[in-house]
Amino acid sequence: MPKLAALQDFFGAPALGPTWSASTSAPDVSLDQVLDRVQIACTTSYPQLGAAGPWDATSSAVYARVVPPPVGNGGTQLLMRLSLDASNRATLIYSGGSLSAAVLNAGVTTTVSVGTYNPFLHAWWRIREQAGNFLFDTSPDGWSWTPGATIPHSWPAGAVQAVWLCGYSGTEAAGMYAYVDQVGTTVTAPAEINLNFPRIEDGWGPLWDSNGGTVPLDRYVDISERVRNGVTVGRGRQYETDQVRAAEVQLELANDDGRLEPTNTAGPWYGSINPYQPYRRRAQWPPSRNLLDQVMATGGDLGGFSGVIVTAATGIFSSTDTAATFVTTASAWQGSTVMQFAVPASAPAQSRICYAPRPPVVPGRTYTVSLRVRNITQSSSLSVAAALGWYTTAGGLTPSTTSYGTTAVLAGSASAGWTTLVVTATAPAGAAGFFSGVATAATAAAACAVQVDGWQLEAGAQATTWQVPGIWYPVYAGWTERWPAQWGQDGTYGRVSPSAVDSLALLSQQTLADPLTQEINSLSPRFVYKFDDPSGSSSVADWTGNYPAASIAAGKYGPGVVTLGAEITATDTVNGIYTGSTGTVANFNNGSPGVALTAPASFVKLSSAGIMGPADPSQWSRLMAFRYTGPTPTSGAFLWSSMDGQRSGGNPSGAHIYLYLDSNGVPRLWIQGPSGASNVVPFGGSANCVDGNWHLLWFGYNQNTQQMFASLDGATASYFGGIAVNRTPTGLISDNVGGFVDVTVGNGTANNYKGDISFIVEFPTIPISSAQITGMYSAWKAAASGESTTARYRRILRYAGYTGPTSLQTGLTTSMGPAATDGQDAVSALEAVVATEGGAHYIARDGTITFKSRSDRYNAFAPLYVFGEREDLGELPYESCETDFDPTHLANAAEVTQESTGQLFYDTDAPSTKAFFKRPITRTINSTNADECQDAASYLISRYRRPATRVSSLVLHPSANPALWPVCLGLELGTRARAVRRPPGVPPVTVEMFVENLEWAWGDDLEAKLTLQGSPADLSPYGIIAAWHTTLATSPAAGVTTVTVRAGQDNTNVLAAQIAPGQQLVLGQGTANQETVTVSAVGNTASGWTTGTLTLTAATTKSHASGDVVCEPLPAGTTDSTTWDSVAGFDAICFAY
Repeated sequence: MPKLAALQDFFGAPALGPTWSASTSAPDVSLDQVLDRVQIACTTSYPQLGAAGPWDATSSAVYARVVPPPVGNGGTQLLMRLSLDASNRATLIYSGGSLSAAVLNAGVTTTVSVGTYNPFLHAWWRIREQAGNFLFDTSPDGWSWTPGATIPHSWPAGAVQAVWLCGYSGTEAAGMYAYVDQVGTTVTAPAEINLNFPRIEDGWGPLWDSNGGTVPLDRYVDISERVRNGVTVGRGRQYETDQVRAAEVQLELANDDGRLEPTNTAGPWYGSINPYQPYRRRAQWPPSRNLLDQVMATGGDLGGFSGVIVTAATGIFSSTDTAATFVTTASAWQGSTVMQFAVPASAPAQSRICYAPRPPVVPGRTYTVSLRVRNITQSSSLSVAAALGWYTTAGGLTPSTTSYGTTAVLAGSASAGWTTLVVTATAPAGAAGFFSGVATAATAAAACAVQVDGWQLEAGAQATTWQVPGIWYPVYAGWTERWPAQWGQDGTYGRVSPSAVDSLALLSQQTLADPLTQEINSLSPRFVYKFDDPSGSSSVADWTGNYPAASIAAGKYGPGVVTLGAEITATDTVNGIYTGSTGTVANFNNGSPGVALTAPASFVKLSSAGIMGPADPSQWSRLMAFRYTGPTPTSGAFLWSSMDGQRSGGNPSGAHIYLYLDSNGVPRLWIQGPSGASNVVPFGGSANCVDGNWHLLWFGYNQNTQQMFASLDGATASYFGGIAVNRTPTGLISDNVGGFVDVTVGNGTANNYKGDISFIVEFPTIPISSAQITGMYSAWKAAASGESTTARYRRILRYAGYTGPTSLQTGLTTSMGPAATDGQDAVSALEAVVATEGGAHYIARDGTITFKSRSDRYNAFAPLYVFGEREDLGELPYESCETDFDPTHLANAAEVTQESTGQLFYDTDAPSTKAFFKRPITRTINSTNADECQDAASYLISRYRRPATRVSSLVLHPSANPALWPVCLGLELGTRARAVRRPPGVPPVTVEMFVENLEWAWGDDLEAKLTLQGSPADLSPYGIIAAWHTTLATSPAAGVTTVTVRAGQDNTNVLAAQIAPGQQLVLGQGTANQETVTVSAVGNTASGWTTGTLTLTAATTKSHASGDVVCEPLPAGTTDSTTWDSVAGFDAICFAY
């Protein structure tokens, strides 16, 4: 008798063979020759696909890929069954959207719920017999199986029948079917998708440029069919102490038609083939007919999204609704979630209700899209049609043409049924992207809500039944760099071999200026006159290059003195200077400073460079750094003046902008419109600036919000409202820095300025947030000193102009020294941050810049994957493994330099030095905390004082073992893994590692290998500190400011040695009255104490009972304060910093 595992069929024959003679006859059971599968009608008679048996199921199994019928009204079923007779059988059951397993023993049924049916995870079903039990498993791909239920059986399994049945109870619509294929095999019929190799997508973006480092999610050309001789993708570094490297891709593309030739003027993408255009490689596993991502295909059931549909994350767009949502409904076409889009009244025809501009397009290929839609707004009506639209380089990000399917009218009802929309169209030869979706077919008569589910996009001229797509795994996302071309075979065989790099290559080309200049530049300044020009210059240059140099001019009554090249100094040489820029400044030494008298003066004449007031008088802000060294003004010392040509009563009378120090030394902003209406406001953070120290002024005006803005030294309470629009300073004809210059009398000067000035800047708007104000001030004053490594990393990316996705962990270094970015490239600046943190960074598979804190690795206690030959133990097989036990990263003498001070910190290990001779290791870190610098030196010794085994090469071969595909495609740099080797006759050898390098080799012969390199994981046991906890000794009421606690595990050390003022504690941990309080004082106790008193900074808000737990705040997800009591330890244990 044949074993059950011998039941195999991929249904590639023109008819069902004799193996299936036990099946119900057609049309209830028939062969779908288009997709090589069996179709079973869903009827009350429960037709069956039956295999001619019997079969021996003992220690054997049968599996198949199945598609249950739609949920319908909830009564539909699909059953996969092994039966001895009517009283003894094992069944895997889909019923009304749920999956369960049942075994009938002598007429008695045991049923186990497997869970809610998931069309992806439960795509394959398996029943197997083992040691008197039937085991029911499911799989997304036919390779990786998940146990669902184990149920014992009491009957012999040596002669069973195997059947698949479909039917329903109750009332259901006619025309529903279930499908079965791939019985006992993952080998497919010749015309079908290869189920053992992922669908590969090589997308190139001629519509895009470098895009601020943002790798686009959509609108690509699929060039995968042009690939010749395979693709190699290399990401990562060799060792954990090496500098990160840009990932690289090498590929060769067929170009017989010359379409990829940049100089081909007849090519469809001529003029749009350039360096640094996006290129990505993705792999869909398991492969499917449906080309969409899971989230859009399933209406939100899969993909990990909920709530508002965020376009940037999901790739789902709408032209009619900016706040579309995923909605849970019991009447979804499939699953339990749908997408819902609002359509406003009068929305014009061809408005795209929802659309997705992905995947990449193959020019000349025919595509079909099908969607299920309904209108749930009662008593409304909407005409819609499926849509396929094509992007070209000529049209840019707007579709050039769109094809529409047959119009359907959706009658609105809360219980509306689903309507299937279909359209088929062929991509034009010059297509550079496309979208699929649903659009209005006529103007909307009334507002309504449209729901969408069961979305499928496929290659081909007809719609097939909906299939849940596999997961699209990113393999690489970056940028084409070079386009070398070759023509062989007498010029008839063309090839191009573009190389690609990731965003690190773009960032490495960005040379940064000092922090202040970069902070200014990040806000799109109109001009930046830094006043750092060489001594003896007669003009000052605009750093942006937007304007010519502005000259130093003399006033009507004679010149004063303006000296360029002055050093930054102050009365308080420590706290009175700024360090955000190290350049020189301009010194103004004009007579009669701050006095309302005409006097000789020199100033910087911005109008000589063509600047005459703000570019847009209705909205602007300006920035200035200054140090006033004159006496306290008797009238006012003017720093900046700009005015129109009106004059009346012996004074300028029209529009102006004045910036000056008043008679109290406080800076003021005076803005006046051409009619003479004005407002004068003091600067937020107002202080007497007649102190010989440097100050930063940021000021501006917004007509739309009717605000003046004036901030001194980073003060955020600097917005003044109620400013009438007639204050808008229009018609200005002059702009002068360093004094009051009256253009209406030929540049007469008065209220002169004496002191230093630097950084004269204009921005298009006033600051939009407090963070912008404080960020600017921090960059100016202290070069951003005091910020965390995460904040510094984010700052550098912003300075470099990067706008792409990031994933930045919270660093453990909370106070960095000054950002010494001047002259650094962005990657080196980022690397310095990573060195300070002791963490890691890289570009992830999807192009996301990723920053990991140092805790990421020492908190990774267990491997995510174990590679070895024991698949029965859950190990993943590898093809080869090479290790190295070497002294490359052996160190016993650490020297850490604190960058901001140059101070050195040391640590050594004598036993290591004796064993291996002296092995130095040096680091420069930019932490302001000296203890952290010392801890860094100690950690380096702890980490590298002993040699460790490194994995120099571990080869995985997923094309030979498809069960490895989801592991290999999901593997990321920094993953903790374990490699196991079992030499004969000796105990297993294990190597713990973190993945440092991933090298893909994709052949064009359906071969693929992934080679890993790994750094050894730190095997030192780390100290674990338990949470401090005790209980209340009394029952305090709400409103008290003292509580009495019992001694916890430690009554030897006094309470004040355990709890300090400022410590937060949780009273009543785990109770309904749990609250967090702060300790202000600790009562006296002595060794052996039993109770102690804590004084709180504020009264309690809730009552508590004696015995309630008191503990320090616990990490998220932890509620038991005793969690770490049994594992906490200190002796002979390393501690990370």
